[in-house]
Amino acid sequence: MKRGKIIYILSSLLFVLSSCGDFLDIKDEASINPAIWDDEQSAKLYLNNIYNMNMTSFGGENLTTSLANLSDETSDMSSSILLGTLTSSQISTYSASTYESIRYINVAFEGMNDSKMPEDAKNRTLGQLYFYRAWVHWKLINLYGGIPYMKDYVTFTSNDEIRNAPRNSTSECIEYLKQDLDSAIMLLPAAWTANEYARITRAAAAAFKGRVLLFYASPQFNPDNDKNRWKEAFEANVYANQLCIQDGYSLKDVSTAISNKWPYGFDANQIFMQKKSEGNPELLIVTPYYTDIKTHGFENSVCPVELTNNSGAPSLCPTWDLVISYLMKDGSIAFKYDANNKNSRTFIGNGGDINKYYLNRDPRFYSTIAFNGGYYQLEGNTERRQWNFNFTQKNSSIYYSENTTVDKTSPTGFYCRKMVNPSILRANMGKSTTDWVEMRYAEVLLNLAECAFEYEGANSSTGLDCLKKIRTRAGIEPGADLSYGINQNLALGLTPVEIVMNERRIEFAFEGKRFYDLRRRNMFSNNLGNYIYKINGWKKSGSGYVFKLKNPASDSTIFVKNTLRDTIQLDNVYRYFTMSAKSSGPLVKAINYVAVTDPTTLLSTNTGNYNFFDIPQDILTRSPKIKQTIGWQNGEFNPFE
Repeated sequence: MKRGKIIYILSSLLFVLSSCGDFLDIKDEASINPAIWDDEQSAKLYLNNIYNMNMTSFGGENLTTSLANLSDETSDMSSSILLGTLTSSQISTYSASTYESIRYINVAFEGMNDSKMPEDAKNRTLGQLYFYRAWVHWKLINLYGGIPYMKDYVTFTSNDEIRNAPRNSTSECIEYLKQDLDSAIMLLPAAWTANEYARITRAAAAAFKGRVLLFYASPQFNPDNDKNRWKEAFEANVYANQLCIQDGYSLKDVSTAISNKWPYGFDANQIFMQKKSEGNPELLIVTPYYTDIKTHGFENSVCPVELTNNSGAPSLCPTWDLVISYLMKDGSIAFKYDANNKNSRTFIGNGGDINKYYLNRDPRFYSTIAFNGGYYQLEGNTERRQWNFNFTQKNSSIYYSENTTVDKTSPTGFYCRKMVNPSILRANMGKSTTDWVEMRYAEVLLNLAECAFEYEGANSSTGLDCLKKIRTRAGIEPGADLSYGINQNLALGLTPVEIVMNERRIEFAFEGKRFYDLRRRNMFSNNLGNYIYKINGWKKSGSGYVFKLKNPASDSTIFVKNTLRDTIQLDNVYRYFTMSAKSSGPLVKAINYVAVTDPTTLLSTNTGNYNFFDIPQDILTRSPKIKQTIGWQNGEFNPFE
């Protein structure tokens, strides 16, 4: 039986744990046959359930909404986190079910104490358990700061200090987490067989440790900028990079044949179309999806409605701010922020001609953004072009994607192309099998680059080398100085950290990274540097463009009534269109993420702080030794300690 099939039938094979009294106090597992810990294959059944409970689903985590909607990647402004209206107990990740996952893991550790497995099998099993204990605890630490770090198997006979454990300090949690990940790295194999490709490897564990320590060194957790944290994060990411290389991980080659419809020579979406089991060298941590076993509906949610027949507009429509954040193909920055107007992001590429925003861009732009008039292959149709414009003549009898009588088009003027399978048929758009990529080697390089610039300084050769590798793979031109545009960025006044953060933004768009990057670097409420400003106050839901025909009477024949529009060369498309910024009037809401970044100020705050969320009230009621986070009403626990 394939591993994928095993994973998703486990609910019928394994016991179900339920809460009872204290949130750590759940049913006894005496019914488990201890013999399962003597055989690696039977232990894998138990492990598979741990994977299934804790792997990230397609699209990433979901707080009040998807992580993409919690950032400046999309125009959605429905979340109370971005509106600044979040009330207590709304972030419910700290829950009985999360600690149930941890308890499953600790039950397995208990069972493995007397295991008669061969040493190598025991190591593989324990390595996965150590990784997932760190993984689940980090999910909580990242949101709340210190929490009870549970290493003990909780039973009805456990003493109260275990059954009703208090919160460990954040620093203690990080130490425990490092210990678990160091054990995982030591015990896990360098690789698994192809049919077990989604299992954790030692390089994946090392890369995850590098991510955690990067976060812990970042301003959210490190307001005093303790350089020792940056040193430790730097060393962890150096090691992760070395281990990845040793074990065969690398950036996937995304070069393509050049054609009239794809003249860019590179397509970053190849990263997501090839599974790890098929030899993709970049993928470190993935959630697998399988035909007829477990699927997702990503394409159905983001593709144009004429293919999905959805009742509403598509999701994940890129903002103008994301569109212009992509580099030019020579690596230069394509945008400029106005220090006197925080809502103003100006396109400066191509001489500032806004009608040429799509020309000469970083190839990653074309892999991520589907724009008006551009080729957007779907259902295997390489001739397909994407049109998203307003036509003044109303025609209720025929539906066009650009028809304004039906509110089903992109609200920003752009569609998400990232991770969309260009060959999937519309009948299958609700049951896609593209794997979710939670971590890939490109992140290791950019984690290392950021730590290098923070620890070694602005001239870090390590940081520059990592940036150049990312830009080389993307298809950025090296330039006469072989800096891939980095020197141009520096000359404009960007700091190396600003360059890294913009690089992360475009490399990882829609991969669930941007919200946490904004949060950990306090970019919601503080300027990142002299070039990239905070996004609080930016009217996100107005960040888009409306494309209209200049001469509807004469050009409607070309663009609406027949297919002549698909014969026009792309470079000539915008002679027919005007671009108008969407309204920035009073109904357009501004981002107002609440962050208190100074520990002293936070001590006297009780109205909320989204950098460290509050513990839900039901947990406080059931577990009296758990103290509320400072910044919230009755807060006592300091997440900075």
